[in-house]
Amino acid sequence: MFTQVTHGTVDPSMALNETSQKGLKDGWTRATFILKKDHLEKLKSFSYWQRRKIKDVIDEALSSYLEGKRIRRKMSG
Repeated sequence: MFTQVTHGTVDPSMALNETSQKGLKDGWTRATFILKKDHLEKLKSFSYWQRRKIKDVIDEALSSYLEGKRIRRKMSG
């Protein structure tokens, strides 16, 4: 099954707990990722000079990347 990814959609099959949601607005969650050091430094610098939060820059970048892509949901279980 393919679904169209749109900005702000949340996968209802994601198991969320109260701790990961504490203090966050609806539609947001916390996650831990491993990424290249140079990517993180560029994100930090770009965010600083644009006077934006890193999470907002990452959200915009991921939204642009995923826009229009057909995404097949993984099977749960």
